[in-house]
Amino acid sequence: MISVIVPVYNAEKFLNRCIDSILGQTYKDFELILVDDGSQDHSSDILNKYAKMDHRVNLISQNNKGVSGARNTGLQAAKGEYFLYVDADDWIEQDMIEKLISTGRKEDADIIMCNSDHAEEKADLIKGLPTEVDVWDHDRQRYEFMKHQRLTGMLWNKLIRRSMSDGILFNERTGYGEDAEFLWKILKKSQKMIVINEILYHHVLEKTSISHLHFSEKKYSAIPMWEQIVEEISQDDPKLIDLARERLMSAAVFSMYEVKKSQYKNKHQIKHMRKIVRENLSIFLRSQNVSKKFKLYAIAVYLGY
Repeated sequence: MISVIVPVYNAEKFLNRCIDSILGQTYKDFELILVDDGSQDHSSDILNKYAKMDHRVNLISQNNKGVSGARNTGLQAAKGEYFLYVDADDWIEQDMIEKLISTGRKEDADIIMCNSDHAEEKADLIKGLPTEVDVWDHDRQRYEFMKHQRLTGMLWNKLIRRSMSDGILFNERTGYGEDAEFLWKILKKSQKMIVINEILYHHVLEKTSISHLHFSEKKYSAIPMWEQIVEEISQDDPKLIDLARERLMSAAVFSMYEVKKSQYKNKHQIKHMRKIVRENLSIFLRSQNVSKKFKLYAIAVYLGY
């Protein structure tokens, strides 16, 4: 059985589409865990409707704890061999779970990942093309995560063996980048990942998302999170240290840009981010993984303070 977990907070606009895409899967052996995280709109009514109409739906209602708290609640309730997170705004292809689980079991993989789009793109443009499958061992997974191109910190396009999460929960103090922090802990255990190069997940980035809000304490929490990962890498996998420092540098550069745009006033945090950029700028400029355009952007942002 597969556990599909959907954290829900004020998601009435797209909730029906999301749940219908899950319940309509060609693969039927799953539980759908809907975590109502204190919604104030009509999401609760929609969730109750689905809980009554399909025995696979497990509805859990709680006071608002934020996305990390909702994800933890869903994970702790999960009973499946693998689990999959789906954002309430998003939807999945009808055969997504079947393709992921059949490949995962055949290869005895800890994680199975598919491609995703941003919903406005046309997934049907690639229909009919041969599906390529890549196999990544433990070291390759960690490398790709640090490179942060094919494998980012997003969780929603990844089927994960539930035993990989034993002893791991989302850090509810991390307000931004908590999914990357969680995935990093999983990758420290994972021995095999399968990458299916087919778009099976459709992600909607709403303008109300925290990704589009002005800089805040929540967003700053990504900085100490990446600093902790850099520290871990320096101790147990030094060959990845430059890539890890690039990730920290990128987080600081993007943060400083948003700090200036939103006129954020925490001088201590701004000083700390400038220090991160200054200490890692030479590595960043030498990197072959960073485009010339982003290198110039980083310099411009740094000199803007």
